[in-house]
Amino acid sequence: MDTNKTIASIHSLKTLDRFDDLMKLNMTVHTDLPERFFRQYVQMNPASNNPAFHRFILHDDKIVAGTSLIQHKIYWHGAEIPASEIGLVGTLEEHRNKGYSTALMNDCLDSMRSDGIPISFLWGIPDFYERFHYYYGYPNHFSAYISLPKSCTEDLNKTGRIRKATSEDLEAIKRIYREYNKAMSGWQIRSDEMWDYYFDLTSRDEKHAWWVAGAPVKGYAFVGEPVKSGTFACGELPVVQEIGFIDSDEASLIDLILGLFHEHPEMEKLDFYHHPKAPIGEWLFRRGAQVRSAEDIWRGSWAGMVRLIDTAKLLSLMTGKFNERLANSRFYKYTSEIPIESEVGGAVISISDGEAIVQNSGKGPGIHIPACVLTPIVTGYHGFERYRNGLTNIPNEIKDILAALFPGDRIFMHHLLYIDEEK
Repeated sequence: MDTNKTIASIHSLKTLDRFDDLMKLNMTVHTDLPERFFRQYVQMNPASNNPAFHRFILHDDKIVAGTSLIQHKIYWHGAEIPASEIGLVGTLEEHRNKGYSTALMNDCLDSMRSDGIPISFLWGIPDFYERFHYYYGYPNHFSAYISLPKSCTEDLNKTGRIRKATSEDLEAIKRIYREYNKAMSGWQIRSDEMWDYYFDLTSRDEKHAWWVAGAPVKGYAFVGEPVKSGTFACGELPVVQEIGFIDSDEASLIDLILGLFHEHPEMEKLDFYHHPKAPIGEWLFRRGAQVRSAEDIWRGSWAGMVRLIDTAKLLSLMTGKFNERLANSRFYKYTSEIPIESEVGGAVISISDGEAIVQNSGKGPGIHIPACVLTPIVTGYHGFERYRNGLTNIPNEIKDILAALFPGDRIFMHHLLYIDEEK
């Protein structure tokens, strides 16, 4: 394959307006996506409607492969950082195995490096994206982790009623969303434009509803249609896609739960797209909720994959978290230097009297941690202990400090990018 020729034929909708042809490609490759979905994704949704995001390859003036590179801002262990999402990767069947998707993926990676993006994610299947060093690092956000039977709420008492949110409640919902999710990393920081778009979109149909509790508003829930078919099927009844409340006011959470059962009398249980270890998840389990699916990602299905683009930059954003973890471990006075290297770059974690700083990797050899291990421990999806026994090249003392630095953490993304709009 003439790689240079292939790369030279990459275009975007910004440089070459072939929207209808790109839509035709995606509807051919992604047969489960209706036309209205693609129009929303490319033309209407403020998170993804930048023409420069959508790229494709021409062969004999026909679009034969395409992908999208969407720019986000996410919350990362106490910092707000840029991140890029890859989506709608596909090639016409008769043009596969020619390197087109590889060329598009590499073009996206080059763009991210040039733009200083430290991390990328996608929702993908195994046995393809690993070749680009994307590894599972986000829990599966399409599944209802938690199921609460109505019988578990019989001893609860409401203090107030819930009501459907109006546009006047949106600022309170935004604030609660930000404050509630700060206990986790990876969640999407939504622009005001994005909030306005989604709230308007989902407030004027019968498929979705925003509910609020308290006066002033102290809790909210976003309820919508579940996935009805395929691996992530959750049945026919509505699912709580998002929920948040002010931690000090459990009454508003109780009002939300009881209110949702009242508004949906046909439901004997509430299903939640929610992290099991987040405050509401833990509260639900104390009430007797059940696990619908494990936090672990289901291999063989669509799930969250992560690629470290600038490992040193990403780790440097975590020094505050490192110092907090060191202070609460036996390494609170530790001094050492840990050079890490991997297929996705490396960094030097320098620790002096329990205080960590991160620098770019030096010229000398470092401790090799495979990218398939480094990625989930950096995101927090898994702790270092999970991989300890398989890393025979690392001294035990270094393993102990890595276990303290990377104990595993809560990582989750509330992802509304793909709400279907049917007009």
